[in-house]
Amino acid sequence: MEFNSSDDFITDESFVDYCLNINEAHTAFWKEYAINNPDKLIYMEEAADRIENLQLLLLAEKLKPQAVASLRRNLSKSSAKTYLWKYMLPAAAALLVLTAVTFIFYRLQNRTNDSGLARFSSHKYFYQAGASQRKAINLWDGSFVILEKNAQLYIDSTFGQADRSMHLSGVAYFKVAKDKTHPFKVYTGDYVTTAVGTAFRLEANNSRKKLKVELEEGKVTIAKRKGKLWNLIATLNPKESVSFGDRLKLLQTERFSLRNFNNWKAQEIIFKDAPLKEVLLQLEIYYNVAIDVEESDVGKETFNGTFRHDSIKSVMDMLCFSVNKHYRFTDPNHIVIY
Repeated sequence: MEFNSSDDFITDESFVDYCLNINEAHTAFWKEYAINNPDKLIYMEEAADRIENLQLLLLAEKLKPQAVASLRRNLSKSSAKTYLWKYMLPAAAALLVLTAVTFIFYRLQNRTNDSGLARFSSHKYFYQAGASQRKAINLWDGSFVILEKNAQLYIDSTFGQADRSMHLSGVAYFKVAKDKTHPFKVYTGDYVTTAVGTAFRLEANNSRKKLKVELEEGKVTIAKRKGKLWNLIATLNPKESVSFGDRLKLLQTERFSLRNFNNWKAQEIIFKDAPLKEVLLQLEIYYNVAIDVEESDVGKETFNGTFRHDSIKSVMDMLCFSVNKHYRFTDPNHIVIY
């Protein structure tokens, strides 16, 4: 069967079993399917959300033998816009309140990052940028990532233990939080780029075994797999780049234009109900500026905005207007909000 929508997944009983974690064989199958079909994760995520919402009915009826069958019948009739209350009516009021509290507590205790963090792989978290816009990600170690359109990023579940490992396909920018005891490693096919606290961009075509690394600040090393070993092949300093290909040996490092690099970073910036503190931190990264706030109450605000090829002045004009504040440049790379 072809799975080209969330409805296709919901109508498959084994997928429902997987979401409810009631069949080990089905769980193993769908975890493997998710790893091998990353383009289907958006539909799996939507289907799983719908099933998860309807779990409240299952919890309310968990003492009934037909509970799972009832859930499946409701799923088969539901659509993406179906509301939860339609399926809560048969549940006894007292039991419903009790199970709802239990369900909400469970969700709060097990809540994952909503900004693209997938639940389907037992070993990795998954982020994917859309075909028409980038994706900005704040990692839980304090690092920041920009995924270019269509790029995919898998993060190992062991992230933050021995190191901070992930796997990239496509183009991405990384602003790495400093942590000398946990190196930041980005695997791209046969290559691994390692940093501790730095900022760099990777362009990876894993199928063609090609990689380009551009280092904005700090230092990175690049190693290539040879059997079970990793051989160091390059070390970059700020403003240096290097490219590799499947039939090319190590190319000499080259200097690149930071102006073009910064223009690439700032070509598209999207904020949706973002806390102002997060907005300011990201603007500092996008535009290589320092932004100070004189009044502490600004941090309580949120901001929505989309910018494409806008100057930092245009962004600050809109931002400060929306929160009823003013700003000034103390020098070209330092802004004060007051």
